Amino acid sequence: SFMDAERFEEMRMRLEERLKPSRYRHSLGVSQTAVRLARIYGIDEDAAAVAGLLHDWDKALSTDELRRKAKKLGCAPKYVRKNAPGVLHSFTAAATLRDEFPELSDAVLQAVARHTCGAEDMSGLDMVVFIADMIEPGRTYPHVQALRDAVGTVSLDELFFQAYASTLRYLIGAGMVVYPDSLSVYNALALKRACAGKSS
Repeated sequence: SFMDAERFEEMRMRLEERLKPSRYRHSLGVSQTAVRLARIYGIDEDAAAVAGLLHDWDKALSTDELRRKAKKLGCAPKYVRKNAPGVLHSFTAAATLRDEFPELSDAVLQAVARHTCGAEDMSGLDMVVFIADMIEPGRTYPHVQALRDAVGTVSLDELFFQAYASTLRYLIGAGMVVYPDSLSVYNALALKRACAGKSS
C-alpha cells in the first residue's frame, strides 16, 4: 500500500490549516465515505482515502484568487473562469497538488480534477470520489438519502449516473449556470446507460 499513515496524517494537518472547519469536516467525511465506496465496489482504498481527503484543497481561495490561479495554470477556459468559477477549485488543485505531495498518482489527481464536472470516461476512483463528495454524512439536501440507499444495490456506473443527474437537476432548479461540458458528459452517460440497459 502506497499510503503511509504518517504521510496521510501530514496531508490531513496541512489541509486543516487551509480550510475553514466546516469544509475540513466535509473533507474528512468524503475521505471516509470514499473508502467505504471503494471497499464495496473494488476500488483502491488508499487512493480513495487520499483523493477524498484532498479534493477541496483549493476551496478556501476567493473567486478572484481561483480565477487568477486557473488563468496562470491554463487549466480552465475563459468562459468557465468568468461564468462558472465554482468549479475552478477542482482544476487548480489537481494542477498543483503534486508540487505539494510528489507521490500523488495521476489517478488521484484526475479524481480531484473530475470531482465537480465529471467526464465521459470516469475511472472507478473518479466515480467513487464524485459520489462520496455528494453523500458524505454531513450532506443534507433533497434526494441525498436515495443516493445513499442505492450504494451497494446498483452498479458503480449507475450510482454515478444518478449522482451526476441529480447535480444537474440541482443547478437547473436553482437557476445556476451549468458548466458547458456537463451536458455533453450527461448525454454520453445517458446513451451508454441506455445501451447497457438494452444489452443486459
